[in-house]
Amino acid sequence: MNKQKSPHGIEWTRVKKTDNGLEIELPGYTWNPTGGCLHGCTWKMPDGSIAECYAKTIAERFTKAYDKGFENHYWRPDQLEAPLKVKQPSGIFVGSMADLFGHWVPEEQIRQVLDVMQQADWHTFQTLSKYPIRLPEFNPFPSNVWVGVSLPAGHLMKPEGGAKALLAYLRHMEKIQADIRFMSIEPLWFDVAPVFEKWLETHDSLPFEWAIIGAASNGKMTFQPEIQWTHALLDIFDKYNIPVFFKGNLKWTLEDWRVNFPNMQSIRNPEAVAV
Repeated sequence: MNKQKSPHGIEWTRVKKTDNGLEIELPGYTWNPTGGCLHGCTWKMPDGSIAECYAKTIAERFTKAYDKGFENHYWRPDQLEAPLKVKQPSGIFVGSMADLFGHWVPEEQIRQVLDVMQQADWHTFQTLSKYPIRLPEFNPFPSNVWVGVSLPAGHLMKPEGGAKALLAYLRHMEKIQADIRFMSIEPLWFDVAPVFEKWLETHDSLPFEWAIIGAASNGKMTFQPEIQWTHALLDIFDKYNIPVFFKGNLKWTLEDWRVNFPNMQSIRNPEAVAV
């Protein structure tokens, strides 16, 4: 496992919890018992450049662990027991270099990973997938597992297609049996608020309990989401008491968000739902 050292790394692995009235930040780790991905996600940046998945860049430029390229499936059973060896309660992102629930991953491998997560019940595990149709097959998830779904990627897809795909994602998320379901809206590449508004026309709530918002990035370059899209989105989250984690690549100040959205439960950390 790789430790995510503050203030860098994947920030939201460092879950904040309350213990006897004191706020405690847990250590954060990534864990990759599976590796590689066949989604082939890319994003068109506002300057016209095309950005690929950060994991693909890391896998093919900076490590020898992906000798067949990133667009392959790698099974690493020797990594299965790694969380059991970390005795301090931690936040662990499962599959930072993979999609554990991708259609190419054998069910038996997924169940072995879930079994370890259930055994290591002192940790908080976070999964993230772009294949939500498969997630309900593994109901119910252990109570210490947060089940996340990423916004559809947007290079070969127009905003209209992204909106249609997101609505389908919500239908699958509604079926997930997990204490914490979350939506990763990174990057915020189209106006997603109308999709959530459409959903709420026929539902009392959104099918997730936490959200991540981030900017688009291509290497060291970042492109901020449209401010009106973000405000419309946060209006909905504020109204329905959904905590939001703001990625470090967003340039707006936290004070701005507190002023505009006074009911927001969580600013840049998930302690409001880390129970």
